[in-house]
Amino acid sequence: MKASPSTRPYVICLAIQSAFALTILVAIQHVFRTLIDSIGVLHAASASETAVLAISICAFQAAYWYRFNKVEMPGWHNILVGHVVGFASRLTFIFGGALFSLFFLRHAPQLSSSEGAAILVPRIAMLLASLFCLYSYTLELDRLANALQSASDRP
Repeated sequence: MKASPSTRPYVICLAIQSAFALTILVAIQHVFRTLIDSIGVLHAASASETAVLAISICAFQAAYWYRFNKVEMPGWHNILVGHVVGFASRLTFIFGGALFSLFFLRHAPQLSSSEGAAILVPRIAMLLASLFCLYSYTLELDRLANALQSASDRP
């Protein structure tokens, strides 16, 4: 799987998407640990954490949609790597889904009050945007896994 000049744009886009998806996953892991360590407490997100997450979401989406509209998938074929990439795509989304579940189990009762809902709406929007990024990343990795596992190389 050597990168030729024609596949270089794809590799660059995938690297950018991977870097920002990892940033989002690290932020999710931090939030997950904070929620688990002190269940029952409403935590304030720092401005720097929120800014990093917002920038990561926007940059990821820019790279994803650029790749989707402008850059073709490479013609690589490797069954084993395809399986590993497919597994990684599913695993990525599981982490986001776990946080989403924990967040709603923890904060759903506060949505019934207008004060609680006003505080949580921006957080829910950020969480949904993060999940959409992870979903998009899963789709990208699935496309790559499918290309790597294409039947054209099988005997």
